[in-house]
Amino acid sequence: MIVWLLKHPEAKGRQSVTSERMTDKLGWVASYAEDFAVWQECQEVVSASLTFINQQGLYRGASGDLRSAIGEPLVHATSKEVAARLTAFVAEAEAPLREGERLPMSTEILESSFGLFKQLEGQHSKGGFTSLLASFPALLKPTTPDAVSEAFARVSHKAVKKWVKENLGSTLTSRRQAAYVEYKNAIKRATLAPAGT
Repeated sequence: MIVWLLKHPEAKGRQSVTSERMTDKLGWVASYAEDFAVWQECQEVVSASLTFINQQGLYRGASGDLRSAIGEPLVHATSKEVAARLTAFVAEAEAPLREGERLPMSTEILESSFGLFKQLEGQHSKGGFTSLLASFPALLKPTTPDAVSEAFARVSHKAVKKWVKENLGSTLTSRRQAAYVEYKNAIKRATLAPAGT
């Protein structure tokens, strides 16, 4: 943008800025104009690759599809090298996969899922964090009213509680709370018990 403004003194962005002041403060930027073009093209390659990887993941043929997503023609040798290295990395990573397998190549979805999970936990904080882990897979797919109805019809609340107890067990926090309740109840019974019993 600065290079463009330097070349276009009539631009609205330069109103009330004299040519002398513009040159004095930002004239040095013009000497990097060619580098900016290279850096911008490299950034476009990286951005296209990240978008592709975040949305598509890794699968057989991903390197070819990534090459298409990056687009052609690239003008600068540096950006061509970045694109070649990225597609070579993806080609190497996809080689051991079987046809039809797809794996994530980014933690972005996982991080987003943990954010949604923490939001869910905040809404149900009294029920405990650990037992909510059973709901985590539901955050990874679109949920419709029909899907929720079908899930409730298939699995009862009692079955979910049983699964949580058998597979997740009790946390240190829940055991501590249980010990406190047990202690509190014992003290209460002791103080309410008639003297001499």
